[in-house]
Amino acid sequence: MRLLAVFSLTSLVSSRWLGVALGVCAGVGACAPTSEDAIGQSKPAHVTVPAEPSLRRLLARHYRRSVGRLLGSAAQAAASPPADTQLNGFTTIAASQLSFNDSLVGAYESSARAIAAAAALDTKRIAELVGCKPVSAVDTNCFGSFVDTFGRLAWRRPVTSAEREDYVALAKQGAAVKADFFAGVELAISAILQSPNFLYQVEVGRPNPTRSDVRDLTGYEVATRLSFLLAGVTPDAALLDAAERGELDDEAGVRKWASVLVALPESATAVRDFFEELLVLGELPTLAKDPNLFPEFSPELAMSMREEALRIVEDVVRRDAPITEILTTSRTFLDAPLASFYGVGAPAEAWGVTTLPEAQGRSGVLTSAAVMTRQAHSTTTSATYRGLFVMERFLCTTMPPPPPGVVTNLPPSSAAPTLRERLKVHQADPVCRACHYMADGLGLTFENFDAVGKFRETENGAAIDTRAAIELLGTWDAPRGLAEVLAASDAVKSCMLQQLYRYAAGHVEQKSEWPAINELLATWSAEGHSFRALMVDLASHELFRRVGTPQ
Repeated sequence: MRLLAVFSLTSLVSSRWLGVALGVCAGVGACAPTSEDAIGQSKPAHVTVPAEPSLRRLLARHYRRSVGRLLGSAAQAAASPPADTQLNGFTTIAASQLSFNDSLVGAYESSARAIAAAAALDTKRIAELVGCKPVSAVDTNCFGSFVDTFGRLAWRRPVTSAEREDYVALAKQGAAVKADFFAGVELAISAILQSPNFLYQVEVGRPNPTRSDVRDLTGYEVATRLSFLLAGVTPDAALLDAAERGELDDEAGVRKWASVLVALPESATAVRDFFEELLVLGELPTLAKDPNLFPEFSPELAMSMREEALRIVEDVVRRDAPITEILTTSRTFLDAPLASFYGVGAPAEAWGVTTLPEAQGRSGVLTSAAVMTRQAHSTTTSATYRGLFVMERFLCTTMPPPPPGVVTNLPPSSAAPTLRERLKVHQADPVCRACHYMADGLGLTFENFDAVGKFRETENGAAIDTRAAIELLGTWDAPRGLAEVLAASDAVKSCMLQQLYRYAAGHVEQKSEWPAINELLATWSAEGHSFRALMVDLASHELFRRVGTPQ
C-alpha cells in the first residue's frame, strides 16, 4: 500500500476543510470580472470576507526547490513531480481547485523514493538533520529527533506526537530489514515527502476572536504563504522560528518579515515565476513555427526570447521603478543569438543592457520577440490573439467565444494584402464588431512584428498601418504610443494588482474581497506603484492572512 495513503491522507480527508473545489470556471477568462470590476471602480461598502480555505498542491517548481532546500542539490535533481496545469491564467489557481488522482499519487511516490535515495548519499546533511549519533540500527530517540527536525521543515509546522510515533515506527521497520539506521531514515524521508502535509499548502486557520465569518491563518500557515509567494520556496528554519515566536500573528510582524523576504536573492526568482505566467511564456520553447517561413526560429532562440522578457521585468523591479515601466522601458537585455535576430550588434557581455533601434518602435515587454511570438499563429500574426492578450493580462477583461454559425474565415491576402484590411470583415459585421472592436484594434498595433517578432514595415508589399483609436483607452500611432497609454491607465494598475492577488491566493477574486483590493490599490498608488511594495502590502494585509469560514 502506498505510503501516502497509509500515513497522512486518511486523517486529512476526514477534515471538513480538505475538499478541493470541483465547480471551477471552465477556461481562461470564464471567471473574468465585469468591466466595472476590471477598472477598479468603487464597490458597495462592506466588510472584506476572504474566500474559503482550500488545499493547494505544490507547484512543480516549488516542489523541486523545496526538496533542494531540505535535502540538497542531488536530491533536487532526482525530484520528478507531475507537471502543472493552468486554470484562469495561473497554475496556482489550478493547484488549488483541481482534484488529485491515482496517477498523481504514483508519480509522487516514485519521485519521493528517488529523492530519498539520492539524499541518503549525502551523509553529512543527513547526520545534521538527525542531530544525534544512533546507538543501534533501531534507535528510537534518534529517529524521533530526525522526524521532529525534518518533519517540521518539510511540513512547515511542528510534527504532532501521534505523527512522530507513526513515522518513527516506519523508520524502525525499514532499519530492521537492512540492519541499518540510515535505511530507516531513507524510508522516513520518502514517506514524509509523500504526505499531503508536504504536497499541499494546508490552510485551516483558527477562529477569529471577534468575527465568525473569517478564520485567522496560523503563524505557520502565514509563513508558508509568505515564503512561496515572495521567495518561491518552502520557508526556512528562521521563518518557521519566527512563526513559533508569534511574530507572524499580526500585520506589523508579517510586514517586517515580508520586507526581509523581498530583499533576498530568491525573491527575484519568485518575481520571474509570476511574470512568466502573466506574460504566458512557459510554452514558448515548444512552440511550432513554419521552418520555411521562419528558418531562424528554434527552441534555443525561443529560450533567449523568454529570458529577455523576464530580464526586462527583473530590471524594473530591481530598480524599484513603477512596474508600468515594463511597458514603456527602452532598456532590454540580449545575448548574441538574440542580438543577431534583432539585427543589432551583440552586447559586450551576454545579457548586457542595451537599447534597440528607434526605428523598430519597440517598447518594453509587449513588443518583445517573446510576447509577439507567443501571441501569433505558426505562419502568420494574429491581431486577435495579441489584442486579447493585452485585454486579459493587462486590462483584466476578455471577450466571449464567437456565437454558433459565425464565419471566422478572413479574405485571402491576394484580395486584401494587410491584416488590417482582412479584418475589416469583423468590423463590418455587427455581431463580430461587438467583440472584435477592442481586441483587433489593440492587436493591429503590433503588426510591425511578424509571427516570430521580427520587425517589418510591409506585408505582402503593402505598408502596415499601426494606428488605433479605442474609445475606453484613447488614440495612438504605434506600439510605443499604446504602451504609454496603458502605463498611464488606472485600469492597468488595478489589473496588475488583481493578477498578483489571483496568483497569490490561488483563486479569482470574489466580490466579498473587493473592499480590501481597492484599499490595497489606493495604498499602492501612494507608493508609486513599486512591485516590491505591492508584494509587501499584499502579504501583510488581512486579506492574505485570513480565510473565510467554510460553509
